[in-house]
Amino acid sequence: MHFSIILRNNQLEENLYGLQFIPSPVLVKGTKQLLNLNPDSPGYKLGSIKKLLDKENLKFSPKENNTADVLIRDVGHGTKQDLNQLTNDLKSNGFNVKVYNA
Repeated sequence: MHFSIILRNNQLEENLYGLQFIPSPVLVKGTKQLLNLNPDSPGYKLGSIKKLLDKENLKFSPKENNTADVLIRDVGHGTKQDLNQLTNDLKSNGFNVKVYNA
């Protein structure tokens, strides 16, 4: 699986990222690779969303109504466990998460 992640705050600012497993988890924006999250392992690890927020200098206050939409694409090396880790990571960073099959 690969995932598309849309982050929104209550001002309706949107940020779109891809999470691809090639074979380690890499966050992309458009065609640009932003972060190789875990070069030593193919699995998604908690703390990766914080790395993204820091890298992109994104400010999402926990007091705001932040949402994250995760779209699942049935291609690639991502697993259900990766999806669970991703959604838990988003929630721990103050996002209300919705998951969709693309």
